[in-house]
Amino acid sequence: MAIEQRLPVVNSDDGVWGDDLNAFLSKEHYNADATLTPGTSTNGGHKTVTIQAGTGTAAPLTFTSSAGTLLSTAAPGAVEFSTNKLYYTTTTPTRMTVAAFPAGTTVAGGDLHYADGTGTLVTLPIGGTNAVLTVIGGLPSWVIPAGSTYNYGLTGAIAAGIVNY
Repeated sequence: MAIEQRLPVVNSDDGVWGDDLNAFLSKEHYNADATLTPGTSTNGGHKTVTIQAGTGTAAPLTFTSSAGTLLSTAAPGAVEFSTNKLYYTTTTPTRMTVAAFPAGTTVAGGDLHYADGTGTLVTLPIGGTNAVLTVIGGLPSWVIPAGSTYNYGLTGAIAAGIVNY
């Protein structure tokens, strides 16, 4: 007979407290084995973690320090937060920075994304007709070359690569 996955009930579950408690814990946790390395998934670690939705006044997940210390050695699967940057670590293990835009930022087809002089991710909207991407002051910029003309409307082999400057 399957044991219901719930906490034991006081004055009601005499003799089955251990069974009820183990069934409840096994719903979200792996079975513990004291002979295994602490912190491994086979020694009482979580099977899954479900985070409830936030409220208007409380976030469902919050990292409390804006200047936390990252792990001295990157650990596969780790999620870290330090100095306003969010990181995750791959299985290789390589620590990756999560690139993100401020809330409300909109992007359109053809836009480019780059880090500005402060390391903040910004959007460079697509350039206009005949604009060429270049670098000015160490940052990408669209410019229309002076004196340039383009041969549009050509067909066949001629259209494959003729541009007059």
